[in-house]
Amino acid sequence: MLCINDHIADLDEEQVEVLLAALPVWRREKALRYKYLQGRAECAVAYIELLRGLRMCYGIEGCPTFSYNEHGKPFLKEHPDIHFSISHCKEAVGCFLSDRPCGLDIERIRTAKPDLVRHTMSPKEEGAIFRSPFPDIAFTRLWTQKEAVLKLYGTGITDELHHVLEPDKTKGIELRTIENPYRNYILTIATSRQDTSAHLFDGLP
Repeated sequence: MLCINDHIADLDEEQVEVLLAALPVWRREKALRYKYLQGRAECAVAYIELLRGLRMCYGIEGCPTFSYNEHGKPFLKEHPDIHFSISHCKEAVGCFLSDRPCGLDIERIRTAKPDLVRHTMSPKEEGAIFRSPFPDIAFTRLWTQKEAVLKLYGTGITDELHHVLEPDKTKGIELRTIENPYRNYILTIATSRQDTSAHLFDGLP
């Protein structure tokens, strides 16, 4: 299940303060570490979307307890069979929940600068981006796919960005990308297929 809020920019300071007051202390302190209102809003709404998804999908009320793998990816200590991934940008905040390992990435549509493209994309991907009639969308689409895969594995950004989407890296992973140029963001959900999910977190707590 995907829970998403793409009206973050519409929140004013008073509304954000109401959201912050509803958070548990540790999450409120985390949100307040952001210098600007935008970051505080994203952090607050991300947690609220997780709570909404847990309530709607699994009937879980209250605030969950988190544990973290060796790379810092959170999981639900009391419900390790429920997988989730949170992502946010200036335009949208979302949480995806699944009974399989998953990763969600949301990005505002960013400019396909040649240096950045070369640094993050394979030659084949680079060619596809600059042949596209909409290179910024093509670049952001591939970027969200790479990050979603890495978040599924729980490793975060690595130095191997060029190879993340190669067939041997994505075997057993389903990618679903949603483009919303009207709201200026793209998101990708990566989920493991049922028959291969067991090995994805081998060695992780």
